[in-house]
Amino acid sequence: MGEHHISIASPPDREKLVATVVYDDEQWAEINQESGELSLEIYPRRDGQPWVFPLADVIKAIDAARIRLSQFRARDNDDEPTGA
Repeated sequence: MGEHHISIASPPDREKLVATVVYDDEQWAEINQESGELSLEIYPRRDGQPWVFPLADVIKAIDAARIRLSQFRARDNDDEPTGA
């Protein structure tokens, strides 16, 4: 059995960074911040079968993705110029 892997990406169809959640080399979720708040998109498997994970693993993966994306959001906010 595989592991959930989290990465931060800048897809060309998004204005802001996203966190992707991948299992066995297949993306199953994305957390984006396009609307100003975090949103979760869940993708179907390539083979058409449903994803089946222990609930605790899903919660852990989504929370890890949220935390990683939040760290990048904080850095982006630190880089914004301030009015002086």
